[in-house]
Amino acid sequence: MHNVTTVDTMEPAIKLNDLTKRYTFKILALKGISLEIDQGECVGFLGPNGAGKSTTIKILTGLIRPTDGTAFLNGHDIRKNKKEALRSVGCVVETPDFYPYLTPIDTLNYLGNLRGVDGLEGRIEEVLDLVNLQDWADTRVGSFSKGMKQRLGLAQALLHDPQLLILDEPSSGLDPKGMAEIRQLINKLKHEKTIFLSSHLLSEVQQIADKVALINKGEILAYDTMRGLSSKLSGVQEATIETLSPLTEEQLETVRSHPIVKDIKLTDVKHYLLIFQGETEECRMDLMRELIDRGIPLTAFTPKGLGLEDIYMEMIQ
Repeated sequence: MHNVTTVDTMEPAIKLNDLTKRYTFKILALKGISLEIDQGECVGFLGPNGAGKSTTIKILTGLIRPTDGTAFLNGHDIRKNKKEALRSVGCVVETPDFYPYLTPIDTLNYLGNLRGVDGLEGRIEEVLDLVNLQDWADTRVGSFSKGMKQRLGLAQALLHDPQLLILDEPSSGLDPKGMAEIRQLINKLKHEKTIFLSSHLLSEVQQIADKVALINKGEILAYDTMRGLSSKLSGVQEATIETLSPLTEEQLETVRSHPIVKDIKLTDVKHYLLIFQGETEECRMDLMRELIDRGIPLTAFTPKGLGLEDIYMEMIQ
């Protein structure tokens, strides 16, 4: 039986308080960021290159020290009690690298013994199966593709069965197939663990994360669910609508003439994208009723959140 790490589920998985990192007098990488991630959440940490993502993760994993502020993992201060803070954490920081002449079994045996993992042989089989490397267990890592090395990196991060996974750009440099494999694996893991995932890939975060923290120039711009982020913008909303019959030009003009409607676009026969100004559920319901009153033969009205790219671009401007 491998040693399973346990955590205090009452404590946030990650808590940052006014975290600051200054590399030189001119380079301020983090400007007092604060963030709290609850147990069991999958959070995407999104920002352009140089925004402060890797600096934050290196502080969380004890690789560098903050200039000011505090960082807690499962209630433990990473500066004051690094060993305890990292006990229930698995990390993949930047592109993982391994001794090319070792096999995955050799590599995981070595790392597992360093960590003191109980029942190591059985656990290695489990994690290699989880990351789909079981057929390459006895193949030297030097022959691996970048995607296979990334999966081995996840295997070593999972070896001691941590509750929290911290992943820095896990799809960096991978081809579309490799990216899809890593995404599928993370989606499988997020039902069992807390995951903090940094990325500059909008599509990756949107397909994986429950919540998104947006960072730019060392500052957290927003932290919320996709729906919550959408509502924080200017109030522009989208809905897909379906009608009993195709709308006539006159009916389209009737829709466009509504005070809060910005535009309506045909997407398919009897299906339209409606863009309107309104932040509340009550506003959406009023719009739907008023369109029906104006003779628009609605059969479906489905609110749709703005895409992550729309939110991201508006917030970093």
